[in-house]
Amino acid sequence: MVFVGGAIGTMLRHLIGEVFGSSYEFPTSDFLALIFANLVGSYFLGLTARHPIFASEKRKAFFGTGLAGGFTTMSALTLFIDTQGLSPEIAMLLFIGPATYAFGWHQGRRRAKKVGHE
Repeated sequence: MVFVGGAIGTMLRHLIGEVFGSSYEFPTSDFLALIFANLVGSYFLGLTARHPIFASEKRKAFFGTGLAGGFTTMSALTLFIDTQGLSPEIAMLLFIGPATYAFGWHQGRRRAKKVGHE
């Protein structure tokens, strides 16, 4: 399940890179795709951690570890820091990423309470 979810997440991330690449010049396109993938992926990963629809281990493996893990790109973030340095924009992303995870986590938790799963 993790492999299939990861493959789909990676394909989606590549698609995002192509969309931003057709709209912006390099390196702006890569940076915007990096921000988008990590923020959306962090939110979704937080949501999968608590939302009742992802309660089964198979769904968590497919959607959380696989899909969100393949979609987000921490290795690209590390490479960007290594080649470009720790800019204020990257530092902000390092702060906002966990915040978007927490936002998704709280939304999933609120939904779980609403349907009586917590």
